[in-house]
Amino acid sequence: MKSKQNTSLMIKAIMLLLALIIMVFVASLAWFTETATPVEATGVSVKTSASKYFDMAVGFESSVNGYQYTISQYSKNLNLRDGITADGKHYDALHDFSPIDITGDGVTLVRPSMQPKNVDIDRNSGTFTTVSPNKEYICFDMYFRASEPCQVFLDEGSFVKGAIEDTPGDGNLVDTELLANDDGRKAKEGNFSKDAVVGAVRVSFVNYDVFYEGEDLENLQNEARLLWLPRPDIHLNTPNNEIWSLSTGLTKDNVIDDSFGSSTFTHQYYTYIYDEAQERYFGEDRIYENTVTDPSKDAICSVNYKNGDYYYGKTQVNIWIEGCDAEARRAIAGGKFQVNFDLAGA
Repeated sequence: MKSKQNTSLMIKAIMLLLALIIMVFVASLAWFTETATPVEATGVSVKTSASKYFDMAVGFESSVNGYQYTISQYSKNLNLRDGITADGKHYDALHDFSPIDITGDGVTLVRPSMQPKNVDIDRNSGTFTTVSPNKEYICFDMYFRASEPCQVFLDEGSFVKGAIEDTPGDGNLVDTELLANDDGRKAKEGNFSKDAVVGAVRVSFVNYDVFYEGEDLENLQNEARLLWLPRPDIHLNTPNNEIWSLSTGLTKDNVIDDSFGSSTFTHQYYTYIYDEAQERYFGEDRIYENTVTDPSKDAICSVNYKNGDYYYGKTQVNIWIEGCDAEARRAIAGGKFQVNFDLAGA
């Protein structure tokens, strides 16, 4: 009897070991692979406020409206979690948003596959999947209505911050005392909050060739008018001896030392390029260029389409978590962030 019990215990131990091995394997593929349980976005909020020059509205699709294009009421203040549509119904434009780490230039967003052991992106043809707006990333049209033609800017009150932060860049992401008893958002890999995912948040504004009130993808331009990296100062350092650390306050001139050696601090994305000689696509990393950390320098939209008593303008807004940044790879699960657009007219 004792021999049978020992055999039974050994079998159970082997099964447990196999289960743990499978769990570790699944966890190692968390970057750029589908997860069984989507990350909840209850901690993500997007708010915007207008100036005296104009009113604004948003157009979006979600399961709340049966994935039909819906436009909100024009207002001075909008909250994508809680607003009123043009026909008087409440909406939550982020209802279906389950954030994953994707990549792109602000217009075309994709999710590449990874090579075995998750060490690098698979650069072979056909190894990427498309992603859906308001599911894997946030996407909505922003409408502007003004009595006179104007340009719309993101004012200095615009920010993206982690939910644990009082103000962007105040250091709370790496404060042990503040994280010791938080709501489970302390990363197990090191002394930082999962809200460090804000370092990988990207925002793009893509204009339309003509103004049209409704879904209008065929007139969408192929280059972002403004590509904003709200928190370029954050970098999750590749570990030495499996100890991760978070750097804040960085600039593009800083040198990062990690287990792969030293390199200049940059932000990258991933894209597919067509090779005419080989007649195939291949993937490559690109450094974000012509991007801004001070969005007030460049207008996001021109309000100049005259219709009746008003001038109108429209731009598509995309918000995503950039998977080519380490902040997404380790901080996405459970991280929360807030987006605030403070809009000014001139």
